[in-house]
Amino acid sequence: MFGFSRPVRDPLADARSAERWFAAQPAGDPLATHAELIAALGALADRSYARTPTTLEAVFRADDLAQAIRDALTAQYIEHSSRSSRIEHQLWSAMFDLSQAFLMTYAAFSRDVSEHAGSVKWQAELPALIQRQVVHLGIEAKIRLYRYEQWIPAKWAELHALFALACGRRLERQPVVDRGGKTSTIERAYLTVLVLQLMNAGNLTARHLEWVAREMDEWCAPLRLALEPSSVSSFYVDLGSREGLKRRTPAPLEGRVLFLDTRPLHAMLMQNVVVIEQKIRHQPLSDRTQRRSEQLGLLAKLAAQVDPEFRPFARRGERTAAVGHVDAIVGFAKISGFLHEEERDPLPRVEPGKSFGGTMEIAVFGHARNEAERRRDLARARLATWGAAGGPWEVKDVSQTGFRLIAPMSAASAVTLNTLASIRPWGHAFWTLGIVRRMKRLTSDRAEIGLQVIANTLIGVELVEQRRSSSAGGADYSVEGEHSTLDGRTFHGLFLALRKREGGSAVQSLIVPAVEYQPSRRFRLQTARSIVPIRFGRLIEQQPDWIWAAVEPLDLSGTGDLSARTTMSGLGLSPH
Repeated sequence: MFGFSRPVRDPLADARSAERWFAAQPAGDPLATHAELIAALGALADRSYARTPTTLEAVFRADDLAQAIRDALTAQYIEHSSRSSRIEHQLWSAMFDLSQAFLMTYAAFSRDVSEHAGSVKWQAELPALIQRQVVHLGIEAKIRLYRYEQWIPAKWAELHALFALACGRRLERQPVVDRGGKTSTIERAYLTVLVLQLMNAGNLTARHLEWVAREMDEWCAPLRLALEPSSVSSFYVDLGSREGLKRRTPAPLEGRVLFLDTRPLHAMLMQNVVVIEQKIRHQPLSDRTQRRSEQLGLLAKLAAQVDPEFRPFARRGERTAAVGHVDAIVGFAKISGFLHEEERDPLPRVEPGKSFGGTMEIAVFGHARNEAERRRDLARARLATWGAAGGPWEVKDVSQTGFRLIAPMSAASAVTLNTLASIRPWGHAFWTLGIVRRMKRLTSDRAEIGLQVIANTLIGVELVEQRRSSSAGGADYSVEGEHSTLDGRTFHGLFLALRKREGGSAVQSLIVPAVEYQPSRRFRLQTARSIVPIRFGRLIEQQPDWIWAAVEPLDLSGTGDLSARTTMSGLGLSPH
């Protein structure tokens, strides 16, 4: 009646207030809780706020309780980020903003601790405060790696400064209660950040990174930083630098250098590799075999990155520096759409004298002056419709099996690991198909892409499912018989041929949408000029949106259908 209202209690006044505030938040809506928590942390980080050790304890408790929000956002990102760029941006920004809010708040408390050097209560909070800051820097690094972003040098300097402060106070190995009530140390938190960055070579997906991050605390438990190297090729970190772990070279080292022996970690990873290999060997038909094979490949990559003995990969073809540009099309849908349009509606070639315009050009100018320019304009317009955003990509080097390319960030933002990409060097007529195997964001506007070539002959085709008709009398499928089968669903595919060496035989295969892969069904593979009956063979690679499988042309012996043999050879297929 008189306008009096009950004052809203500060949710971060103390640990109990933080617990009650989290308990009152709506269940199942992490983004709503996330927004209010960021606002509360922002108010706490303001310079005018009177912070105390009690409010720091409240932030520690809020940090523990916020783990459920982080887990929910991470699960949603891994599951749904590929659906659209808008969803990916919303979830990624939510995770990143939450980590930044805690880092800003902890930085404000760090200033308070330095200003109260004589306060026992403030100084008692320093180990946990440093440890939390290091942990959140690791979370930020992981979130950036979801987008293949590397740390800027200032972030490395911030991380090293925190660890140097802990070493100066001899706090690096003092036990600290971590989130979830587990005991950890500043050194272990620091090592998890260093090793995570070391393990990432640009070939880890967000799902892989999250699994590695969960295992990292256990993996780094036996590791210790030392003043003396354990081997000639051990890793080291310079606390005065702006870089992470580096492999030691014969050159002398200067600065505040600490060495890391990764042999315990490498041995642990190799032991896991052996265990998984035995499970696959003893249970090859298990429904877990595919998942175990994926995990085996991941562990092998990680072990190679932390191997204390430098063992460079044996390349099937040496890299050669190259200069030039390529046109690029990214994604199965756009590649198949572009090739289908090229096949259905090839660029017209003007024939002078066969039209009024051509006759006029010859009469006036003596030649069809605009033919080449018209074709170039039509080609540019078509490529602009289907091609990658940002224009052409730059070639950095090439090898027998792939390309290393520099792409504009507007195109790279739509690329993830295992994305299909088709490229065509300027001045060439044919497209090459590859799979993105590595990514690394170099700057704010450029990214490095490692492309594994899987085909140097690429044709857009249509596949028509062949269904058994009721008049077939229970007989098997017969693709040639006009009245024995019915046409089913029609969809686009990519017919591939890879010739590993000049003059060698080509290996034929097919890429189709994942939902269309049916190994037991027969299909009619057709282009504008040819029709070939086929069925899928061995599965080569499977991804969420596409499947790559070998092609088995149906045996035509005894049919007397020579036209089918002709069209088959036109596609490069041979009957059994």
